Amino acid sequence: MSSFKGSEIYSIDSKGRVKIPARMLRSLSSEASETFMLNMGRNGCIYAYPKDEWEEIERKLKSLNQFAEKDIFFLRRYLMDITEVQLDGQQRLSIPQKYLEPAKISNEVEILGVLDHLEFWNPQKLKDYIASRDEKEFDEISEEVMTRK
Repeated sequence: MSSFKGSEIYSIDSKGRVKIPARMLRSLSSEASETFMLNMGRNGCIYAYPKDEWEEIERKLKSLNQFAEKDIFFLRRYLMDITEVQLDGQQRLSIPQKYLEPAKISNEVEILGVLDHLEFWNPQKLKDYIASRDEKEFDEISEEVMTRK
């Protein structure tokens, strides 16, 4: 089970390869087999789920009713762009252009650890996203989220 935290800004080369920070790789379980499942995430980032964590997502997806229109639309839309990628010998992931362009990632990428997955962001987009909510709102959200039962 992964437990990714923190963020790092790294260069991304013209082939879409980015080195994964060593401290984040230490959180990668051996069950992931150095394999990640990529998909476009919310708010314009790219999600990268380790293979073992992705299997948990798939279990949830399999519980959806494939005869219910909303469920099947969600499944089709969510799964149509999934790509499986492996870490190379230099601990890099190759991120296909079909993700980089919509995420507006070109020379630099901010890698954000979000417990069970990594997110790849255009550094300015992430900064703008965080700044779009003030500290008071974060405090209120923190209280609400952390006191849920």
